[in-house]
Amino acid sequence: MPSHKNNNQSHKCSSTSFRQSMPLSTLSFSIAAALFCQPAFADDQQDVTSHMEEVVVWGTKVSSSSEYLGDEDISVKQADHLSDLLRDIPGVDVGGTHSVNQRINIRGFNETDLDIRLDGASQYANMFHHIGNLTLNPDIIKAVDIQVGANSVVNGGLGGAVHFETKNAKDLLRPDEQYGARVFGGYASNDAQQGSTTVYGQLTDTIDAMLYGYMIKRGNFKDGEGKETIGAEGKVNNILAKLGWEPTDKQRFELTYDRYRDKGDYSPRPDMSGGANTSLSKTTLIPTQYDRDTLTLNHRYNHNEAFSIKSSLYRNTIDLERDESAIPGRWPSNRRSVNTAINTNTGARVTATSELTLSSIDNRFTYGVDYNQQKSKSQYGAGSALSEKGTASAVFLQNRFQFTEAFSMTPGIRYDHFKRDAFTSNTSFSDVTWALAADYVLNEHVTFFASTRSLFKAPQLLESFIKYQEVAYLADDIKAETGLNTQGGAKFSYDIGQHSFASNLTVFKTDLKDHLETGYNRAKRQYDIYNNGDAEIKGFEASIFYGYDAFSSKLSYAKSDNKNTTNNTPILDGNKRSTDMGDSINLSLDYTIYDLDLYLGWRSQFVLEEDNVMTGTAVKDAYNVHNLFAQWAPHQVDGLVMTFGVDNLFDAQYASHASRTGSARGIDLTDNEPGRNIKVSAAYQF
Repeated sequence: MPSHKNNNQSHKCSSTSFRQSMPLSTLSFSIAAALFCQPAFADDQQDVTSHMEEVVVWGTKVSSSSEYLGDEDISVKQADHLSDLLRDIPGVDVGGTHSVNQRINIRGFNETDLDIRLDGASQYANMFHHIGNLTLNPDIIKAVDIQVGANSVVNGGLGGAVHFETKNAKDLLRPDEQYGARVFGGYASNDAQQGSTTVYGQLTDTIDAMLYGYMIKRGNFKDGEGKETIGAEGKVNNILAKLGWEPTDKQRFELTYDRYRDKGDYSPRPDMSGGANTSLSKTTLIPTQYDRDTLTLNHRYNHNEAFSIKSSLYRNTIDLERDESAIPGRWPSNRRSVNTAINTNTGARVTATSELTLSSIDNRFTYGVDYNQQKSKSQYGAGSALSEKGTASAVFLQNRFQFTEAFSMTPGIRYDHFKRDAFTSNTSFSDVTWALAADYVLNEHVTFFASTRSLFKAPQLLESFIKYQEVAYLADDIKAETGLNTQGGAKFSYDIGQHSFASNLTVFKTDLKDHLETGYNRAKRQYDIYNNGDAEIKGFEASIFYGYDAFSSKLSYAKSDNKNTTNNTPILDGNKRSTDMGDSINLSLDYTIYDLDLYLGWRSQFVLEEDNVMTGTAVKDAYNVHNLFAQWAPHQVDGLVMTFGVDNLFDAQYASHASRTGSARGIDLTDNEPGRNIKVSAAYQF
């Protein structure tokens, strides 16, 4: 089983080496290694920390461009929703409380504006406005790489990119192990139980395999005021099989099948509170199944330090089925049946890196191609199915010119093409975008950076589930959405004695031209897809890290403000609600008691009121929420880890600003988060 120390030592950056004179906590240890590359550790420190490093190898690593403090081990969060995993990253939020409603948000951009991938497979979908588009299990995620803001031509997405990677057998095998297994069980007082079993092994010198099975059973949680929601009770099952082959020490093939099933009698509108659903549809529940099947083949080849290539082939299918035959009240008559929607992404991506020296200047070229075909299909009952297709392709090239040891520039160019094969139109959209970035290392402690990147997004397909494609209309003068994201800032790191300091500041401005919107025209009972003027988003993300001995801490502040500059309003979502979010302040405190094999932590989030809303609309309320945890890995029982935590310690009543808020027809729709939730879990690896 590889340790965190070894994983972090493979991380490269331009900062000076970090010399650790005293053992850090597990979290502080991994943060410090990410802050200061190629760390040198004394032999006695390896002895002190090796046990703690090994037993938490199951944890997820999260790295983000919005903070200098990457690769945090957050297994202690006992995450069962993406909000548990990502909400404390500056500039990032996750809306939704329901299992079928996980919505990543970066600087106000929702998941349809982001490049989201799982093991290389595109997760792009626009399923249904009352649910999210992501069906991901946080428990099996090995790493999350978040690009906050579009700053490179390598990735698409108006607002950035989020790439998830799942674990494999080599991540779990400890030194001198050929086979292994792990069993896990967890309980949450706010009505959830979960468990998983994993078996893995090195089958031959070149072949490894892993089989993982997971289940979580959820009930109807209670919010901070003690009100029990309705329509959240259900089960999620996830099976992941992974086969790896390394014919040489320079390359690896990895075949993955990921099967995700979410089933329950759910509320008709899972993005709203239980009270809102009761007011709109009484206590009616809808038998719902939300499935995903992902098949990927990944290949990595590292010829030498001068050339490497990564490629992915994939097919990702998301299937939604809802029995809407018994919904009372206002509901389309043609939807009173068992209705389905399927979204399939089939694609490939190849990215290569070449390094060479020209005229005494070091060059690092990154280039590749990206292809994805999205098929969307919907069907009401026994009626005819309706299908649409959108094909996206791109080619990109960037080069990092290392002019001196201190100064580098990275220009890039990208060509995107999107072809619609839809009822609304068969129009194609294409554009050439560019990027330019610069880094300047002032000294071993301070680095300045800046980047600008032009943006492109073609009008996408209408959401899959509602069969309104035949009554959706693309404006005759529709244009692709374009824009420019510019950001810059500084990184600081300093080590003196047993004290470690680091910080990051990023200031950004995103200008959007011909902002795309899709709105329901009630008068004509149709959907209109059109350009709604120009818009801007501006703000900053700042983070500060301090570590001393076995203690570490992090404080971050994120602010973004958006505006439709043509209409002088906030940028609105499909519900005509402001997408702006209040300033977010996050505090993390961690301490390891090595003599007791105990890791302790505290998390606080303060979100300020957001008053940039439409006239006559309620503001988004401020809130603060606090979590604590303790993780015990007794050295007397090798492989045992026990974790205790309390989410929402003070039982606050609150809703994420990325979730559904506000009111309609006099009904409060706010999707309030669960109240106090005591979590306990145990894992044994052998």
